[in-house]
Amino acid sequence: MNAVVQCLSNTDLLAEFLALGRYRAAPGRAEVTEQLAALVRALWTREYTPQLSAEFKNAVSKYGSQFQGNSQHDALEFLLWLLDRVHEDLEGAAPGLGSDKLQPEAGKTSENLLSPPAQLPLGQSFVQSHFQAQYRSSLTCPHCLKQSNTFDPFLCVSLPIPLRQTRFLSVTLVFPSKSQRFLRVGLAVPILSTVGALRKMVAEEGGIPVDEVILVELHPSGLQRSFFDEEDLNTIAEGDNVYAFQAPPSPGQEMLSARPSGLPVSPHLAVREGQRLSLPVHSETTVLILFCNLVGSGQQASRFGPPFLMREDRAISWVQLRQCILSKVRYLMKSEAPVQNLGSLFSIRVVGLSLACSYLSPKDSQPLHHWAVDRALHLRRPGGPPHIKLAVEWDSGTKEHLFGSIQEERVQDADSVWRQQQAHQQQSCTLDECFQFYTKEEQLAQDDAWRCPHCRALQQGVVKLSLWTLPDILIIHLKRFCQVGERRNKLSTLVKFPLAGLDMAPHGPEKHGPQGRPGPLASFLEAAGLPAHQLPTRLPVRPVRGLQPPRQFASLLPELSGRPVVQLRRQHGGTASRR
Repeated sequence: MNAVVQCLSNTDLLAEFLALGRYRAAPGRAEVTEQLAALVRALWTREYTPQLSAEFKNAVSKYGSQFQGNSQHDALEFLLWLLDRVHEDLEGAAPGLGSDKLQPEAGKTSENLLSPPAQLPLGQSFVQSHFQAQYRSSLTCPHCLKQSNTFDPFLCVSLPIPLRQTRFLSVTLVFPSKSQRFLRVGLAVPILSTVGALRKMVAEEGGIPVDEVILVELHPSGLQRSFFDEEDLNTIAEGDNVYAFQAPPSPGQEMLSARPSGLPVSPHLAVREGQRLSLPVHSETTVLILFCNLVGSGQQASRFGPPFLMREDRAISWVQLRQCILSKVRYLMKSEAPVQNLGSLFSIRVVGLSLACSYLSPKDSQPLHHWAVDRALHLRRPGGPPHIKLAVEWDSGTKEHLFGSIQEERVQDADSVWRQQQAHQQQSCTLDECFQFYTKEEQLAQDDAWRCPHCRALQQGVVKLSLWTLPDILIIHLKRFCQVGERRNKLSTLVKFPLAGLDMAPHGPEKHGPQGRPGPLASFLEAAGLPAHQLPTRLPVRPVRGLQPPRQFASLLPELSGRPVVQLRRQHGGTASRR
């Protein structure tokens, strides 16, 4: 509410109209407009008192139940409601400016119409005369090239923000060796894609077959999610810790190279040498095991040391399974630390199942045939080799005795991490690019085919939206949210705009030749005198200097017009804008 009142009070035409009392209203029928006029008049005459804000808020709450109370509200919603209310107060129009259709024949399509019928200003309210203009929606038949035009009124232009097609994501590649090596690489992944695309990028980065790549999430509490190909890539956030492993070969699998299995020392070396491993064949008799060492148990456990990957026969005993794990972690232990006579050493839990029934028992003759292992294998979906994740839980005393104060693995960052982070830093665009994105041509989908009245056949027409007329005061709303899959993402794109000289000619229909169409160019409505975070979209907006203004463009920035900026104080936290 604060941002909206500041905007309107610094809009010359409206401020003069209200402050100088140039409106007619029947007594008792324009309470909201009267209170707004009193508030604007006080701001400009430096006679403002907090009581005026309270009276305006009470009048708004009386006629707009959605704005009752002190909770924050959407600034654009309040602005459009307030203009609609002023329109009704002064002209007694039916509720909703949308009902005053300015399009030809009450909204019917006008075939080949170059312009809508002339509209008389007689009977129009101040809001209609200065804030309202018209869109033109043109539908062109690709066969006969005939055009159908429809005209609709608008009070606000809601501009989408051009989106980057990729985003930054880092993945840690695990290079098998005696002590293992970890390299984090930066990737530019598509915004609209699946985990399958990420798996292919990782395979190319490591020079290995895509079917051998296992993608898992690693937390301080141990292994978490495994990622499968059909999953939306947006389920992986930028800060998620994703590790990529290569499945070791199955027993008896022939190697095409003498090089040991695993990601090469240089991520692109195997590609250059043309080396490829044959695909591992999944066998019911063996199982791929990813495991982490944890100190503590259950949800209170914390990880120490690196993660490990091994392939084992499911028929092995508990003692053999314990020996396999110890052989993997032996290099992490103190050289003098004995493991004999230390009892059970650790417990083993299958990750992803209920804690109560996911522990393997030392009494089982074949623990890898436990039902929890079967369930974990059957829960998998397409993408990467079948595997299970185990948590090896040590008590704190045993861990300290054998491993000391060992920390997590050291991960080295490749140059691509910095490079991709820099490339995907805060994106910027110009207001003109937002308009170009808004008015670009789009072809109808086959399911939305339109019956051309001239061809008398269904056609995938080309739709183009343009601004047919412009108001004296143009309200521009920047959409700061976008829908990506099932997620609603907030944009932080920096939008640059001219301090003066907003040229709207490229975004209207070409109907008046090279001289441009007549009529005043739009003023740019923004939160005058407010910091950027109080703009109606909460998007950072920066002016572009050096643009020459057209003759009839008037900036509303008070510091340019030489008028004072008077801040509207907040009343009980209820007049601040959320956006």
